[in-house]
Amino acid sequence: MNKRKQRIHPFSPRHLFLRTGHRTEYRCALAVAAIFVLCACIVPAAGAVVPYRSPDDYGPSLQAREHRDDCRQRVLQALDGKIESEDFVTRTDREYFRYVVRRELREVMFICDARSGEIRRQIDLWGDL
Repeated sequence: MNKRKQRIHPFSPRHLFLRTGHRTEYRCALAVAAIFVLCACIVPAAGAVVPYRSPDDYGPSLQAREHRDDCRQRVLQALDGKIESEDFVTRTDREYFRYVVRRELREVMFICDARSGEIRRQIDLWGDL
């Protein structure tokens, strides 16, 4: 009866501290279980795939790049001043260049169609406030 009370359950963590031959087997089984759990946690993250995007997807299209100089010339013809900022904007299937031009105390925003090179809108920033 005394031997029965001294026996340790096979899944008990006390096996880690025993000085028997079974201790190494227990540690190996525990390491394999830990690696399995770690791999099971990593597998869902490995399934995420980032789609390839070429550098052309982030900026203006080739057609818009051709009309960039036309837009700048037309903006400077409409208001002779200094171009403060130039932005490229994509809205659904349309592409635009936005320019903010400053002349003395006047600031005007021009919206130019990037596919045709034509000015679509002029907005006097300080005059409309």
